[in-house]
This record gives sequence, structure tokens and C-alpha cells, in this order.
Amino acid sequence: MTGSTLVLVIVAAGAGTLLIRLLPMLWQQKGAKKSRSRPLLRNVLEAIGPAAIVALLSVSLWGMVAAQPSTEGILPVIMGLLGVLVGKKTLGSIASATLGGVLAYGTTLWLLSVTL
Repeated sequence: MTGSTLVLVIVAAGAGTLLIRLLPMLWQQKGAKKSRSRPLLRNVLEAIGPAAIVALLSVSLWGMVAAQPSTEGILPVIMGLLGVLVGKKTLGSIASATLGGVLAYGTTLWLLSVTL
């Protein structure tokens, strides 16, 4: 891969990430001006953050799981994803979902290394 191709890939990934985050906010603002009674739209937009976290975790960690489909490989991934869910449900924010996932994943890795 040449340097210019790498820069193009980085710029495209950055633009895609910006659009994924910006367009739902603009869509929500536009919808809020038209109608104040759209709870379904609000719920969909609020689910984007946790869904993005789970998607990023899944894609990032799949290489570790696919190479060694064992309990030691998949358990931290499952616990991390559950940590995201618990963090979001208990405190209700994206930050708590992220922190819950990281703590669950790291704690599971540490426990597995201590017991092995």
C-alpha cells in the first residue's frame, strides 16, 4: 500500500465516522422541529451509541476469537459485550457503557490469567 493510498483510506474512514455521528444528530434536530411526539425516532437515535460500541468491540476482538475458538478466547469478548449492556442499562449513558465494557473485558482477561 502506498503512502497516498493509506492517507486516502484514513481520510475516507474519518469522513465515514464523522457522517455516522453527524447525520443522526442533524436528522434528530430536523425531526424535532417538525414534530415533538416522535419517541420511536428518539429511541432509535439513542440506540446508535451502544450499537456502535458493540459493533466496534465485535470487529476489533473477532480476530482474537477466530484464531482460537476456545473458552479462554471468547469469554472476555462475551463479558465485554455484556459489560456494555449492563453499563448502558444501569447508568444510561454512553460513557458508562464504554467503561462497563472495558472493565468487564479487562477483569475477565485478568481472572483468566490468574487462574491459568
